Amino acid sequence: MLDQHRLTAHTRDMSGSDARTLPCPNCRNQMQSQTLQRHDHGVVEVDLCFACAGFWFDHGVSVQLAPAAVIDLFKEIYAHRNDARQPTASQLNCPRCHGALVLSYDLSKTGRFSYFACHRGDGRFTPFFQFLREKQFIRSLTPAEIEGVRAQVRQVTCSACGAPIDLEHETECKYCHAPVSFLDPGAVEKALRMWSDAAGRGGLGAAAPAPAPGANDASSAGSTPDLVAQGIHAIGRLID
Repeated sequence: MLDQHRLTAHTRDMSGSDARTLPCPNCRNQMQSQTLQRHDHGVVEVDLCFACAGFWFDHGVSVQLAPAAVIDLFKEIYAHRNDARQPTASQLNCPRCHGALVLSYDLSKTGRFSYFACHRGDGRFTPFFQFLREKQFIRSLTPAEIEGVRAQVRQVTCSACGAPIDLEHETECKYCHAPVSFLDPGAVEKALRMWSDAAGRGGLGAAAPAPAPGANDASSAGSTPDLVAQGIHAIGRLID
């Protein structure tokens, strides 16, 4: 069960009574706070660092996000998809207790995802890519899908760390070990429908499908496609 006392202590209301901004665990610059809907009632506050492409969630907040909140964060990822990125530091520190964050793993229906957790339980720092995996927007490619991509390109960009993945010899990144992944259009469509229903908007319709895992935009000479980034771009244009 969630630690309700800790969740209450870190939940901030719409009035801005807790206007503190937190330093990013990675770059230490001030993060941007965003008030989002909670799935049962009320709101929660999430802190974002676009330079480091990550979210800070106070304890339990990630699982408390309403569907509309998940889509709002997806839209932020899309809006800042071309921002310059800071490399991940060798040590990340909790913005609340200032202790070292620990690389941790959990499972969703689409596979394993990772984040940097406070050992005291104050919260966690989740990279954008891992958030999309946690919320089941992203899944790993099947062997058949990887063969389809190989028929078009020899190399793709790791969506987690940006390193090249040689598809002739590898099915995961040799640096961060993230598997070759893509944005799952079925998961995006489901989330968009949930968001539309929650917001009382009946006119959104079905989501336009994200690019199939074949890298349609990869035909230009010298390009190294990022399959997740292509999916974010396609779906982002629909909800922008």
